[in-house]
This record gives sequence, structure tokens and C-alpha cells, in this order.
Amino acid sequence: MKLVLVMAASLVAALAVGATAQAEPGGPDGANLQLHFFDCTGPAGTPTSFDAEFQVHGAAWHLTDSRRIFEAMIGFDETANTQVVVTPGFDVNAVPAVTCRVVINEHVFRVTGVLTPAGR
Repeated sequence: MKLVLVMAASLVAALAVGATAQAEPGGPDGANLQLHFFDCTGPAGTPTSFDAEFQVHGAAWHLTDSRRIFEAMIGFDETANTQVVVTPGFDVNAVPAVTCRVVINEHVFRVTGVLTPAGR
């Protein structure tokens, strides 16, 4: 259980970086972690699913099929029914949010964050 919480916290921390950088999927020697996000909902143009990767803890998640970036602000472990991370103030900001599910170590997490617009 402790490993699941550490992985979840790492997931959210990795997504909590400014979305101004350009995504370069792959990177030197490949990514450290790649995840499949699914059941995604959000504003117009939100994909229903996507694969994303990061190379360094604390780095943004780069979508593997585009130059878009996803950064998570809220993480909830649906398997353990536990709130894992909440970025203070995000839930009251007027930011178009995307919510997806992702599986880490057999736990399903609901992750809410910001997905950069296509074409950036």
C-alpha cells in the first residue's frame, strides 16, 4: 500500500509543472515511466484516452502522440477510496480541467489536471 501511495504522489507531483514547455516524447534513452490515461472527460477537444510519459520525477507528462502536456493537480485512489493529492486552490480556480483514470500497481486512480491545447 505504501508503494502505491508513493507512486500516486509521484504521478501527481510529476504533473504539477507549468505547461509552457514544449513536449518532446521519448527523450534520450526513453522515458522512465509511461502510463495509459483513459475515461477522460473535459472541455471540447479532450481525448477520451492518451498515453503519456515522463523522464524525471517532477517533470511534466508528455503525451506520446503529440506535443501536448498533461499536469495533474488532484489524485484520488478509487481502489482504496483515498484522496492522495490535492493541489491547494486548484479546485476553486476557473481552469478548464481534464479528469482521467490511470492504473498504477493494480490501483485505479482518478486524476484531474490541465491538458495543454492542441497545436501548442
